[in-house]
Amino acid sequence: MKITMEMSKGAYEIAKKVYSGQVSRSEGKIKIHRATGMTEGSAQAFITIFLAMMNGEEYKRAFNNDTNKYLIESIRQEFGEDFFINALDAVQKHIDYYSTLGKGNLSGLQKIVNHMRSA
Repeated sequence: MKITMEMSKGAYEIAKKVYSGQVSRSEGKIKIHRATGMTEGSAQAFITIFLAMMNGEEYKRAFNNDTNKYLIESIRQEFGEDFFINALDAVQKHIDYYSTLGKGNLSGLQKIVNHMRSA
């Protein structure tokens, strides 16, 4: 199933509630599924990626470039520069991890990170 931008926007609002402790990861996954139609597996991955970005940590699952860009920009707007840097660092760690899998490189995502770091 393709993750649309509308799904990502709805999932983002719920993922923020997971981050703030208002909703558990398990509840968040179900809420995202019900609100957006995203599969529960993708919803779980979305939450994991969002939390990793907030904390500057590596993540393994991949989402499309539009969703990644939306997450990074939204984190910058709502949480500020320190969390924005964390998000960029997390995405860079993901790009580096992905390059070790032998499936190619995430050159489009790398361009987004490079552009945002220099902007």
